[in-house]
Amino acid sequence: MRDEFKRTVASEAARTAEFLLKLPELDIPENAEWKRVLEAECYALSGGGKHTRSVLAVEIYKLFSGLGEVPDFVYEAACAIEMTHTFSLIHDDMPEMDDDDLRRGRPSTHIAYGTAMGLLAGDGLAILPYEVLSRLALEGKISFETSVKLIKTLSENAGNRGMIAGQVMDLWCEEKPNEAISEDFLRKMSKLKTGRMIIASCVFGALLAGASSEKIRSAEIYAENIGLAFQIVDDILDVTSTPEELGKPIGSDNERHKPTFADILGLDGAQNEADRLSKAAYDEIMKYHGGELLAEYAIALSQRNK
Repeated sequence: MRDEFKRTVASEAARTAEFLLKLPELDIPENAEWKRVLEAECYALSGGGKHTRSVLAVEIYKLFSGLGEVPDFVYEAACAIEMTHTFSLIHDDMPEMDDDDLRRGRPSTHIAYGTAMGLLAGDGLAILPYEVLSRLALEGKISFETSVKLIKTLSENAGNRGMIAGQVMDLWCEEKPNEAISEDFLRKMSKLKTGRMIIASCVFGALLAGASSEKIRSAEIYAENIGLAFQIVDDILDVTSTPEELGKPIGSDNERHKPTFADILGLDGAQNEADRLSKAAYDEIMKYHGGELLAEYAIALSQRNK
């Protein structure tokens, strides 16, 4: 990746991380009896990571607004995406789900704070995004119509017809280890479990920019392609990487007899498909003047293992 590209992505990720822990919704009152759950939430949010989803929201906003300067409310709205993503990671890591003790190179939230507090921290971060998006409207930073559209986008993509539906399909695979899983099933599961929050991120940026329906659809097409490419490369890395490189355990899908794209397509086939999807995302976003960074981001996501 070009140095300029790396700097821009790192800068946007750092800005989101800065805003995350300054949100009034995460303010920790002194001597509050519930202080520990807020500490656990902040622990999970401050664990690093690339903040891919918030960066996508910000960059889509910049592309469709035509503005170089990003208002603070865009970062605050992007934090709602990050909190939703983080709640899903907290719950995924728990013993009832993936039972992973390591997340981003340090103990998972339920290991650091106990399973009960981990569960509650995840619950809190599932709800707080809607408080943030409502506050932005009440403070006059975004319109009430935009706030409602953002809330609808987030709830649809994170909920029973989106990320949660994909997680249910993922659990079904684990519960039926001897069932033959088709490539079509795996694609649908991945588009829901991983892809729908990528879509939400890109649509957030377009809605905040006041983009046309045509541009919102382009953001969705771009996101659909990079979301699936992202999951395919994750599957490849689960085979070829190390815990030190990923900051989380590897080989866990294989241990739980869960099929991956690396299993069904083979490592070379999976990489070819990730490259194809990234190229489709590249072509879609390059329809727009100024789409170069997002186009490069699409290619970079498919080459995280190279």
